Amino acid sequence: MMFFGSFEHAVDDKGRIIMPSRFRSKLEEGVVMARWLEQCVAVFPRNEFEKMAERIQALPEGSAEKREFSRVFFGHAYEAMPDRQGRLTIPPKLREIAGLDRDVEAELVAKAKAIDHGLGEVEDANLDAVEHSGLDALGQRHV
Repeated sequence: MMFFGSFEHAVDDKGRIIMPSRFRSKLEEGVVMARWLEQCVAVFPRNEFEKMAERIQALPEGSAEKREFSRVFFGHAYEAMPDRQGRLTIPPKLREIAGLDRDVEAELVAKAKAIDHGLGEVEDANLDAVEHSGLDALGQRHV
């Protein structure tokens, strides 16, 4: 299962974003949305999320990297089903992390196995700076 392309869609007042029609059949079994690198929200088909979880769990037991990455990745993961119009409701915490406010144009970037939602440069004073840099660094080394 592969995703390609870049699309812009607005987040509505209920926190929903429409998935491009060409992705919908790949997402109809449900998705897992999770905090991702560079303050983005990744949308994984369930089976791809499970593969990612296995990779994270394969990191060395007891390592600080595994604990931190697991806490951030799994702690901000949410299951969802697209509605009949192909929209996903992004949970408030994930919208906050990615800076996806109401009526903001979000860029959907296909990254082969997942779809990223983000705005590019986003400042989030509510999240620990170490958490940001730690997740990005871990992702670059292990994911």
